[in-house]
Amino acid sequence: MTSIIGYIENFIASREDQRVSGWLFVSSFWPTINIILIYLTSIYIVLPIFMKNREPYKLNTILKFYNIFQIITCAFIVYWCLTSGWIQGDFTIGCQAVDYSSSPRALSLLQGFQWAYFLKITELLETVFFVLRKKNKQVTKLHVYHHSSTLIMNYFICRFVGGGMASVTVIINSLVHILMYTYYYLASLGPAWQKPLEKWKPRLTIVQMGWFGCLGTSDHTDQAWAYTRRISSVALHPFQPEDVLARDDNNLVILVCFTLNVISAL
Repeated sequence: MTSIIGYIENFIASREDQRVSGWLFVSSFWPTINIILIYLTSIYIVLPIFMKNREPYKLNTILKFYNIFQIITCAFIVYWCLTSGWIQGDFTIGCQAVDYSSSPRALSLLQGFQWAYFLKITELLETVFFVLRKKNKQVTKLHVYHHSSTLIMNYFICRFVGGGMASVTVIINSLVHILMYTYYYLASLGPAWQKPLEKWKPRLTIVQMGWFGCLGTSDHTDQAWAYTRRISSVALHPFQPEDVLARDDNNLVILVCFTLNVISAL
């Protein structure tokens, strides 16, 4: 078992973006694994035991501050990424390769990816809030998978493809989350706001679906496939022959590339 883990570590290290070496949480996959293990242990074991004989917490004030925090932080990430090459005209939508240089803008954009990764860690609190409020029906397998997988995906993006096409995912994902958390915050203000917001809920869903569509369209560009192939090669190499990864028309690779991108957009 130790030799297998060692092989995987060496393989990943040989393909990582050397610029993140020594960076907090993203220079190794162990912090991410440990965070997810703590997350799963907390929501499935520790917190249910803690809440067993307790009344549900309301957490109204905490949730308001949490939503405001998410709105501000997502806006900060959008601004950070846009000012790290986009508004300067360095990038074009749909055909931008990752700049692995140590230029100020390339490093700035990579740091924006690290901030996005940190933000995904804070989003794990949403499940904790559900458990503390005893809204256990909300803690579905899909919900837990969503938060776990987006954290893992953001780790892989930051460590291997921190720039170029992936920045489109980070920017638009953050914009969609600004809309989502604004909706949640306004809904938390009470019935006076909840009724007017009812008509906006399906529109918000349409925005999310439209984002998936835009992502799928961008995936057909050569540079998009280059970056998704890099991610999928890291994920599949220990389990797939080299010739499988070399074939662009291989259905398995295509499926994994598409799935990884959709997961990162959620």
